[in-house]
Amino acid sequence: MKILFISNYYPPHFEGGYEISVMETAKYLSEHGHEIYILTGIKGVENNPDTQISLKPDTPYRIFKYIDYRHGGYLDKHQVEKFNYKIVQTALMQLQPDIVYLGNMKAISIAPVIAVQNKNVKHVFDLGDLWPNTYINQSYSNRINRYLKRLLPFTIGGKIDLNPVIVLSSWMKQEVTERFGSKDVHIVPRGISIPPDTPKELSKPLKYVFLGRIEPMKGLDICIRAFIEITRDYPEFEFTFDVIGEEDLPYADLCRKLIETNGLSNRISFKGKTNNALVALQDYDVMLMPTLAREAFGRVIIEAMACKCIVAASDAYGPSEIITDGVDGFLFTPGSVSALVQVIHILNSLSAIEIAQIRTNARNTVCSKYEISLVKERIEDILVNIVFNHSNR
Repeated sequence: MKILFISNYYPPHFEGGYEISVMETAKYLSEHGHEIYILTGIKGVENNPDTQISLKPDTPYRIFKYIDYRHGGYLDKHQVEKFNYKIVQTALMQLQPDIVYLGNMKAISIAPVIAVQNKNVKHVFDLGDLWPNTYINQSYSNRINRYLKRLLPFTIGGKIDLNPVIVLSSWMKQEVTERFGSKDVHIVPRGISIPPDTPKELSKPLKYVFLGRIEPMKGLDICIRAFIEITRDYPEFEFTFDVIGEEDLPYADLCRKLIETNGLSNRISFKGKTNNALVALQDYDVMLMPTLAREAFGRVIIEAMACKCIVAASDAYGPSEIITDGVDGFLFTPGSVSALVQVIHILNSLSAIEIAQIRTNARNTVCSKYEISLVKERIEDILVNIVFNHSNR
């Protein structure tokens, strides 16, 4: 098949696991004999592009402009929509793809999707998060705006049919079905390349890690407050806790102040960003993920489990669909410091044999469900079915 991928970012430029997964899907399909073309945003390109495009197989063409939501006005938004719409139209005419793979549309507008739909080209949405909320908001003003854009000849608008669509979890399937009216929904989780199964010694005391963006919805302060409570009640409790990730200010500074005020600077350390979670996680016994967000999945969870790093995560959304509590990891009430304290006490009370069993269970879960070739093969099957047996052209 000839497949055109469309995404706002494409590695080495990315915001998170979403864009990485799109790249991995493109690579897998290319390695399995499909002809892959990629249109993505201008990030990383010094000179402003024009509309003369020249696509080459397996090479991201960085040309889409981004909407400036902070400083740009309606005219700026319209110009971005018009430009990106024209780019996709040109690419479709040049390539005549069998199917278009639609990734993250944040900041590049919904215009690429409308261009694909207007040309009646077969396509599939890969939803790594709920970005359609940005464009398909059901408020009265948004419905009026979309209606007017369909009528006015100089604007880019139209009704978006969010079908067929690939989502990461059961809760996302329910969400897109109820909110956007999607009917052709496929659940395919993220996958990873499994690292070698190397022997892993148990640290004494246990080494804990937080790995993710340091911002309020990821809940780092919940971890800090849990360790404050534990050391207050049990001064002899020993641990180390490292924080790895990109920092959002002033939240990261507030977390640092919380650590310093409670005398834990010698036990809790900020280690900066990492470009390879699988390598970083090899050094830890437990990863804490106290997220308050509606996580679509949780790629870092399966990365940790594959590294035999036990995960304790919020019992909601994506994490709750990955982890079986007490078997291959632990779940606790989202936002509850006391619930996390209880999990940490449980972890600290486990014998080496019990920890080894949970580690083995965790790795087995990833190998049986989330190994990358298993996941990408399912995506390939979906695309083949759309192209040869589906009527969305």
